[in-house]
Amino acid sequence: MILTNPTELSKKWYKIADLILEINYPASLDLEKLLPSFRDFQHNTTKENRTIQVNLSMEQAPQGEDLGQLLSDQSISWGDRFCFYEKGNTFITTIANDRGTDFWYLYSERDFAQSTIYIPESTETEQSAVICWMLMMLFGQAALLHDVIMIHGSVINRNGQGIAFLGKSGTGKSTHSRLWLKHIPDTSLLNDDNPAIRITDNGVIIYGTPWSGKTPCYKNEAIPLKAFVRLQQGPENIFEQLSGVKGFIAVLPSCTAIRWNKDLFAMMNSTLEKVISQVPVGFLKCLPDEAAAELCHQRIFETPS
Repeated sequence: MILTNPTELSKKWYKIADLILEINYPASLDLEKLLPSFRDFQHNTTKENRTIQVNLSMEQAPQGEDLGQLLSDQSISWGDRFCFYEKGNTFITTIANDRGTDFWYLYSERDFAQSTIYIPESTETEQSAVICWMLMMLFGQAALLHDVIMIHGSVINRNGQGIAFLGKSGTGKSTHSRLWLKHIPDTSLLNDDNPAIRITDNGVIIYGTPWSGKTPCYKNEAIPLKAFVRLQQGPENIFEQLSGVKGFIAVLPSCTAIRWNKDLFAMMNSTLEKVISQVPVGFLKCLPDEAAAELCHQRIFETPS
């Protein structure tokens, strides 16, 4: 537990999807211990301009009785402990601690390029979980300014090319990835929950990130994105190629963007349109079996374009 309110600050940089995340934090915090999934993303040079800046503060958050307009109190991760507000040019995220005695606050500019996380006295385990989640949330929004989209999906690296499996929670994205790992040669897992994609001069690239859900797979790697595949459970294995608007609609629900910031949401849609024009999209109704993985692999890699 942290019991002091230090004035001395430290600074660390992380490079994620070729974006620089700068974190300023109290020197008494062991940031490497709190953020173990970030270790491979540490970036030591200060020559590059920081893209996203986050401050960790142990001071009291500047909250009053009025936090602004409540936009959402729904969160898969935090249940009824979560609230998201808009006040002026600021978005405010609150998460109650596990005892209900205090709150974490995240104050962000509207574009999330600068944010402050206010840390209450709490256990190291909870500090790690909440800080990591808040960093994921704000990074996913701020990255949109730089044509980077975080997606919710599981990504297989098949011989240097990425296949992103998408779908609603519980659809079987991780299960399908494991089927590829078991039955398809030359495969490895790049990320199992929150990879990032961006358009480069060399095509669409998909990146590993420090966020990978319940699977500890935090690879600082980048590979060309070969295909998206949206999964749906079904009584048999059927693969369909989607194009144009159908492909866009299949990928859109898996992209990270809050609808309350119309500018960021529009940027995400614009970037996604460009991505879909370069990356094929498949739709796989499937059973959780070897045949599903083999069918998907065949249609992606062996069908003539």
